[in-house]
Amino acid sequence: MKKQRILASLTAAALAAASLPAVAASSVEYNTWTGYVLRNAAGNCLSVLGGSEGEGAQVDFYLADGAAPYNTWYFTETDTGITVKSALSQGEYYLKEMDGMLALSKTAGKFTLSEDGTLLGASGKAYDIVVPEPVTNLRMGDWNHDGAVDGMDLTLLRQAVQDHTADFAQQAVGDTNGDGVLNGADIQLLQQYLLGEDVTMAEVHVPECSIVPMPNPPETTEPAVTETTTTTETTTTTTTTTMGTAAATETTAVTETTTVTTTTEAPRQDLTMADFPSDYTYAADWIWNNRIAAEKSTERRNTIFDQIDAGNGTINYVVRWQSYRTLTLEQRQQFEKLVSDCINGWNDWLKGWDGWKYDHVDVKIVGWAVLDKSVLLDLQPDEVVYDNLISDYDSTYDTSNGVDTIPDKLPSAPSEISRFDHFFDSSYSYPGGLDKRFDMYLWGTQGFPNIGGCGGDWGQRLSDTAYLNMLDGSGIHVLEHEIGHGFGMTDFYGGEGESNGFPPGGFPGGENSLMMAGSAMKITDFDGWMLRYMWSKIKDEDGRFSK
Repeated sequence: MKKQRILASLTAAALAAASLPAVAASSVEYNTWTGYVLRNAAGNCLSVLGGSEGEGAQVDFYLADGAAPYNTWYFTETDTGITVKSALSQGEYYLKEMDGMLALSKTAGKFTLSEDGTLLGASGKAYDIVVPEPVTNLRMGDWNHDGAVDGMDLTLLRQAVQDHTADFAQQAVGDTNGDGVLNGADIQLLQQYLLGEDVTMAEVHVPECSIVPMPNPPETTEPAVTETTTTTETTTTTTTTTMGTAAATETTAVTETTTVTTTTEAPRQDLTMADFPSDYTYAADWIWNNRIAAEKSTERRNTIFDQIDAGNGTINYVVRWQSYRTLTLEQRQQFEKLVSDCINGWNDWLKGWDGWKYDHVDVKIVGWAVLDKSVLLDLQPDEVVYDNLISDYDSTYDTSNGVDTIPDKLPSAPSEISRFDHFFDSSYSYPGGLDKRFDMYLWGTQGFPNIGGCGGDWGQRLSDTAYLNMLDGSGIHVLEHEIGHGFGMTDFYGGEGESNGFPPGGFPGGENSLMMAGSAMKITDFDGWMLRYMWSKIKDEDGRFSK
């Protein structure tokens, strides 16, 4: 039986894009009954739409929080490539190209998995760079899936715990004590095992996927109501003509008909707190009372709720580039889409909720505050640059990545156009008008750690390389987390029920929370409902929001 180890040469860049530790370069073994999930750089897994087999069933990359037959695949080597078989229906269906798309078929399609992880069809089309992760035949502690539990696995586990990068497949082989959490206790147990101490590691448990990829429902709108009113008027004219002694009378009737058509849009029907899931209520109440209200994180009237409303559905950013790394024109253009996707990832939960007026937020980059103008390559005439407002910066209390030096200078945009500096003054007028203000900084710092960051109503601060790595759409959950703070959401660093912790019983919905670092890679269902809850709590504060 021939085995190919095709992913050993995955580049560091590809690994970084996938937000996975080096164990993701583990080998794919063809012609074995080992099932894999195929994860792309955005963290989504190749899955069958609808979760059920059928000729022509669409296959694409979707969210997954566990393994299921519809997202598990087996590889078989042939003379012309590999075939990829679905775990659905006892392997009756294969992956196949159909009209430039991926689908299920009872006849096998031919594919190649190149050294950089690209899934190539027989047509030559590149579908995505994938990281195959085994979800069957696993051994606890064997993080890199080489068949042995050794010091390399311990090193990789330590790195994952430190960086909070483990996905469900990795946690399955790293959760050595089986408590469902990947932390220092798992490192200690694996270390004891390797030292030959009398300890027992838990059995491997890969969670069952609870997210069945479903087609997006068609957008529906309430039908417009059209009323037609017809008015008919008749005018009678009488004419009398005298000819000699005889008189003739002629009567003429003129009828005019006027039709008026009026179309009235049906009133928008919002969801309200009456629709809030009952099984989410306890956790939401606990977070509001013990964390948000106690910490007053929505009290200042400059949350992103306030910013969007004050800007009539807009958010303006200045990129504060505290770095000497160069930025191409293409990269600068990608920044706007990056931050727009993240802001609207949250706003999509507010659309149609309890009086929130903004179905989409128009997000713009309105300026660049830089240490040196030369870092902006191919600068365009319409780009606004601030390179003359530079102050000294003390990085003593910053965490460093240990490689780059954090600059001792900090660029800024003019205070007079900053909403953060003037939101409390309702009479303040921005020079040039509302469109010229900026609401927050997108702050990139050279030398800042690539994992983690900070955020608030002033903006979001990450490392310069973290931002650059997100421009392809991968790893954006880190920025979404920091934007969550801008809405007033809190971190959950403490334990269950603690003053800085999470609600007793955990987060309902089975997806944890994006605001509990390392526990979720996306805005979860509970996060979205919690955002809605927060809006309903503050929306009626006197004088706070436009009506």
